[in-house]
Amino acid sequence: MAGQGVTISHGISCPVRHKVHFDKTDPEKCKETHHLFALPGPGIGELKLDSKSSTGITGSDKDLGDPLFRILLDVTQFKPEDILIQVFEGWLLVRGQHGTRMDEHGFVSRSFTRQYQLPDHQMQSGDLTAMLSHDGILVVETKERWWAASD
Repeated sequence: MAGQGVTISHGISCPVRHKVHFDKTDPEKCKETHHLFALPGPGIGELKLDSKSSTGITGSDKDLGDPLFRILLDVTQFKPEDILIQVFEGWLLVRGQHGTRMDEHGFVSRSFTRQYQLPDHQMQSGDLTAMLSHDGILVVETKERWWAASD
């Protein structure tokens, strides 16, 4: 066994085998637009004071139905039971951890912790909703347009 090498071949190193599929295709159609894959950070809608409003806060007409707070996280490597979401003293904590698993390179274990300051210190976990999409994107946002209590 000593002295024997291993040769790994991949489609990228052998483009001729895929030439049949791409001969009739315009190269411009094969380009990916990477801006579609970018995940935005936490978003807080534009707020302004309005003396006519009883709450004192109003959003623009465009974002009236949008949530006040929204984050998107790529958690494709984690199962739903591996993810913990907590609200503590005005902070949203999102943690994920999974044990040792086999992947294409060997064994791997992963963990992450993300902290986001909520727009209002009075927000509780009941004011937020979380959804894990089919493609592994975790969305945490306010259930509805959330307004702070008037003083």
